[in-house]
Amino acid sequence: MREKPTRSWVMHVDFDSFFASVEKALNPKLMDRPVIVGAGVIASCCYVARAHGLHNGMPLSRARRLCPDVVILEGSQPTYRAVALKIFDLLREVSPNVETFLDDAYVELTGTERLYGAPIQIGDWLRKRVRAETGLPLTVGIGSSRMVARLAGKGAKPDGLGYVPPGDESDFVGRFPIRDLPGVGFRYGDILERLRIRTIADLRNMPLEALTDLFHSHGEILYRRCRGEDTAVVEEREVPKSISRESSFHVNTADRKEIDGMLFYLSERAARTLRQLGLEARTVRTRVRYGGGGSEAMARSLTVPTDQHAPLFEKALTILDRIYGRREALHLVGVTLSGIRMANGRQLDLLAQDEADREEHLNDALDEVRDRFGYSAVVAGKSLDLLGKLEQNDYGFVLRTPSLTK
Repeated sequence: MREKPTRSWVMHVDFDSFFASVEKALNPKLMDRPVIVGAGVIASCCYVARAHGLHNGMPLSRARRLCPDVVILEGSQPTYRAVALKIFDLLREVSPNVETFLDDAYVELTGTERLYGAPIQIGDWLRKRVRAETGLPLTVGIGSSRMVARLAGKGAKPDGLGYVPPGDESDFVGRFPIRDLPGVGFRYGDILERLRIRTIADLRNMPLEALTDLFHSHGEILYRRCRGEDTAVVEEREVPKSISRESSFHVNTADRKEIDGMLFYLSERAARTLRQLGLEARTVRTRVRYGGGGSEAMARSLTVPTDQHAPLFEKALTILDRIYGRREALHLVGVTLSGIRMANGRQLDLLAQDEADREEHLNDALDEVRDRFGYSAVVAGKSLDLLGKLEQNDYGFVLRTPSLTK
């Protein structure tokens, strides 16, 4: 008798309001209080705080006006990372294929039924286990692919378990707003909404040819995904979609040396994260927020992806020169790297090769020193202008806004 083919199952695990949830687990007196984590802006916001209209990215000054009783904590990245690693270890108890990010993960469950039972049972067990060992809520989504599992969890938040039975993928996915479809994003979302495509089901009315005309090869991906089809596999690899490093200034400033120094330092930290993960990025986005309100941002892509600091900072600085148009002090500056992929090595012309090799050797040497003696062991380049203006510890300059790797 021919054996039935194994059905594909993927579980998406989302750490609800992660930073704020960790703080509540560490201090149970905060459990029913509105809690946010951040400095300058909200980096993590619990659901009690969200009921007052607070959300991630909101300035703390506005958060205090909307919710005078809010508890504001600066947070601890090492603590959050340690908790995340503990949860990732629990995920690996049920599957060797776990793809981790900052506050969520994908788990390949295909073939695990014989050992641990039905996927929905595994999801229920995991939520209870994480709650018992860490005190944290967890939202789990289960489906036949990464995309379906993620949307299943999105519909079950917070602290829920979503499950899409086999054969229901297309109908389930079609109910969501078009911007919830993985791969759409802000830019493509604007284009599709101008075409009066509001839901994922609406997108199915567009022929493949029309989508490829609009979005080239990405159009074929959207064509499959809007029908509930997604062939991306779960890999045990930490590959973030973006790496963001930003900070509000302790005192609003229009001093270009201080601003450029902060941008240098932030882009240096982001580039180091790329190298630590064996990745490279193609797109650089610089963002500023003015002390009097309002913000500007712009993204530009490099010709060739890189993990080296110099070209990333040069692009970030060029963008800053274009968007910093007011004669007004800045409250915040930040840089975000995206278009991230596994590092494949550089393809450079011969004239650029020597300079690139020198920078790579320099960065390798700096990384080695900082790994051994702490990041503050070497202060380089324009970040020297931050000395005396910002406190330092072993992790580097003490910033006011948590950095995120997503």
